[in-house]
Amino acid sequence: MLVTENEPTLKPPNVASRQRDPLGLMPLPVDNRQRFLRFVLSQKNDALLPLEQIVEVMQLSLEDIFPVPDMPGCILGVCSWQGETLWLVDLNHLLGYTPLCQQSQMVMPPFVIVVQSAGHSLGLVVEQVSDVSLFDYADIHMESGLCPASLEPFVFGYCPQQGGTVLSVTSIVNSPLWLSHRSRST
Repeated sequence: MLVTENEPTLKPPNVASRQRDPLGLMPLPVDNRQRFLRFVLSQKNDALLPLEQIVEVMQLSLEDIFPVPDMPGCILGVCSWQGETLWLVDLNHLLGYTPLCQQSQMVMPPFVIVVQSAGHSLGLVVEQVSDVSLFDYADIHMESGLCPASLEPFVFGYCPQQGGTVLSVTSIVNSPLWLSHRSRST
């Protein structure tokens, strides 16, 4: 396709060039911040997941979870989601914390964060979802040894300014425990 002088050229949405103020007063600064969902992990720790890998967040009553026999303890079972079967994982238990079912302060139905990585959906069951935070990936520190060893394989990094551990959806979905189960069920 030829572009003539009268036709505007389209740029991809994430081009790092400076955008013009709608009023034409000055260039707008480039905003490189990304959105992260903040939720409670193990009653006291904040954790973050990239919003771009989250498909849905919903509350689910315990009656809607169908247990599956002979599964590891962190796999709560399945539920019906958008006409499909969604596997549900107790994220606290998977990461080495006290399982949700053993927490006496569980008053409200748990939240399910439906994540997707490489075409696979998984429901991460957590006790509480807080809010959405904005910050730049450059603010995430990739230091090791700042968390329990059971959590380390699932950590993308830490954001001290935001007060949370950034978890890797890909690492959770591709954990050896889940991969061995997924290969048996497909």
